[in-house]
Amino acid sequence: MKRKRNIQGKFTLKNHDYRQVRSLRLTESTWKKLGRASEYRDMTRADLLENLVQQNKEIFSDSPAIESANSQKFGSIAKKSFNTDELNFLAEKVLQELRLGKQASNYKLVKKSLKRLIELILVSPK
Repeated sequence: MKRKRNIQGKFTLKNHDYRQVRSLRLTESTWKKLGRASEYRDMTRADLLENLVQQNKEIFSDSPAIESANSQKFGSIAKKSFNTDELNFLAEKVLQELRLGKQASNYKLVKKSLKRLIELILVSPK
């Protein structure tokens, strides 16, 4: 299907959802199959992908099954209560195992990440 253009020559929106330009890495055979399928349906490859996602919402949704698996996996951590001193001690232990100088950029990055993790653990609801 030929997309309509507005007065400025830009493609018109199909609905009120703005679409950003995206990039995909596909094999040549997959690209050709998408092209043939979209031509057969008289639509663009992008529209075909949009329709596939919309029609298969159970596959592409944020599945409660995934969330429950994660909660089971990390449930024991969530149940345990930590205090700040224990978490800071464990963070320092991890930093020492890195065997990096305290001025190394990787050391600082890990230290910053651990500090943020501790903040999230202490603030998260139990």
